[in-house]
Amino acid sequence: MNNSTKKMIRPLKASFALGALALAIASPSWAACSYTVTNNWGSGFTGEIKVTNDTTSTVNNWSVSWQESGVTVTNAWNATLSGSNPYTAISLGWNGTLAPKASASFGFQANGTAGAPKVNGTLCGASTSSTGTSSVAPSSVASSVAVSSSKSSSSVATISSSKSSSSVPTVSSFTIQEEQAGFCRVDGIATESTNTGYTGNGYTNTTNAQGAAIEWAINAPNSSRYTLTFRYANAGTANRNGSLLINGGSNGNYTVQLPSTGAWATWQTVSVEVDLVQGNNILKLASLTADGLANIDSLKIEGAQAKAGACSTTVSSSSSSIKSSSSSSSSSSTAAVKTLTLDGNPAANWFNKSRTKWNASRADIVLSYQQSNGGWPKNLDYNSVGSGNGGSDSGTIDNGATITEMVYLAEVYKNGGNTKYRDAVRRAANFIVSSQYSTGALPQFYPLKGGYADHATFNDNGMAYALTVLDFAVNKRAPFDNDLFSDSDRSKFKTAVTKGVDYILKAQWKQNGKLTVWCAQHGATDYQPKKARAYELESLSGSESVGVLAFLMTQPQTTQIEAAVRAGVAWFNSPSTYLNNYTYDSSKASTNPIVPKSGSKMWYRFYDLNTNRGFFSDRDGSKFYDITQMSEERRTGYSWGGDYGSSIISFAQKVGYL
Repeated sequence: MNNSTKKMIRPLKASFALGALALAIASPSWAACSYTVTNNWGSGFTGEIKVTNDTTSTVNNWSVSWQESGVTVTNAWNATLSGSNPYTAISLGWNGTLAPKASASFGFQANGTAGAPKVNGTLCGASTSSTGTSSVAPSSVASSVAVSSSKSSSSVATISSSKSSSSVPTVSSFTIQEEQAGFCRVDGIATESTNTGYTGNGYTNTTNAQGAAIEWAINAPNSSRYTLTFRYANAGTANRNGSLLINGGSNGNYTVQLPSTGAWATWQTVSVEVDLVQGNNILKLASLTADGLANIDSLKIEGAQAKAGACSTTVSSSSSSIKSSSSSSSSSSTAAVKTLTLDGNPAANWFNKSRTKWNASRADIVLSYQQSNGGWPKNLDYNSVGSGNGGSDSGTIDNGATITEMVYLAEVYKNGGNTKYRDAVRRAANFIVSSQYSTGALPQFYPLKGGYADHATFNDNGMAYALTVLDFAVNKRAPFDNDLFSDSDRSKFKTAVTKGVDYILKAQWKQNGKLTVWCAQHGATDYQPKKARAYELESLSGSESVGVLAFLMTQPQTTQIEAAVRAGVAWFNSPSTYLNNYTYDSSKASTNPIVPKSGSKMWYRFYDLNTNRGFFSDRDGSKFYDITQMSEERRTGYSWGGDYGSSIISFAQKVGYL
């Protein structure tokens, strides 16, 4: 996150340098309104305008206006839109009050070619910042503007000094050194002083192991955004990055980049913005590599009068409304929980279609391709008989393989009673259970083949629908309502499903402490989003996340599961996530497959993990926000969008989650 912010500072500093003289002469303040194009598909785009109160007094009911050249704004969110070139946006009740230095943002969708118009308003100052598409979150853009302008305009001195005046008493900072108040524990040496250049009495050195961690406690006077700055040294040649969990992950799951500093006595700082809840917060920084963390000299906390917290207390009650995603799903409340209908559930719909995927006359052909390990290869048409046992290669759950054959043959056995099909189903079930990691993750292939195939695969709904099959077998849903499985088998499947649910809840991605959805694949043991092929980057999946939510909605809706489902459904239902009145037409991929269609909604296949912007990527791993700018081969050879979210939104409405 720190690296991406640095990339934005350079161009922003350059733009401010060009206008520094004009700012110094004409205006007593720097721009407090930013306009960012968040996505661009050629014939239209989405944008965001951020308004910052750069005064020393609270402002109520802000409004801004801007004019788009040759562009029509079709809808907006988080503000009331009126007018037509110029457009006016007025704050809503919940975001209309801005304390000093506070910000509010709203988004919009437009048809036409994106530009960089000026935003006007009482809080916008003499000029505004406008940027094209970027991989940096809008909040990071705004903070970069503030940093660069404070170095280029003498008028900013007044702003800087106002931070320490009595009119803004809530902003403060403090630093936690090793073994001081707020320092809780470490897997390793709490205070080491072998290398020079540290502050305080030394630095903290974790053991060289993945998962080695340091914990701190911070008490926040209210729920707010804080900046954490780690001072560290890393003499290794590789990054020693860490996973930062706030309150066990219930209030945030971040990655802290700790690249090499060249020597153990060379210290650098890295900062990350986090959301802390009111009361006590436990922060855990755990190594993502076998080398352990970099040496940590200190942790600086900047925000609203935070102070050292209590290491021995539990997470504050304000964070307990949604339980930590790191806790097991089985630890949810023992009170009775509701179950949802399966009628209309996308996972159940897939299951029912699989029962009759092929004509019953093809059963022997299907059976002939089963591997000796119980799995099947993928993408078979079953038009001709295979070679006996099907071979000993790895089986897969990718593209519905194995799980579809398992359901289909169970239906054939239910209708005919031939035990060879029963036995094939049993072997397939054992294949799935045997492939499961201790964390609950299911890989793409088993036995493992190496590479990205060893990750937990939500790709093409593999893991979600495999767990659905096992769960339906546990509950004796047809065609598993016979002697296919014993009570011992069902007990084994139940354990696998429970572990799978636990993995899914831990893997759900959070942006600034807010639950969203899932990547197409996650690390089997670290739960982190992972890339697959070169053009399948780490991202939130607008496609695969539907299957994950659908599976979770087949389960008893514990507090934790319901919170995960509601957050995922809200993500899909957000106007900032889908393109309204657009569809993805693959027949037009050679030019632009994103085309207007009244009443339609289109979700992207991939979304940036931190900015939530839809993107496209080429075979060299390059990222694009305008699909017309990427190679025609990748534009025509992959599905980059679709109406993915429609089915889960429809079902969520049916069961009262929307």
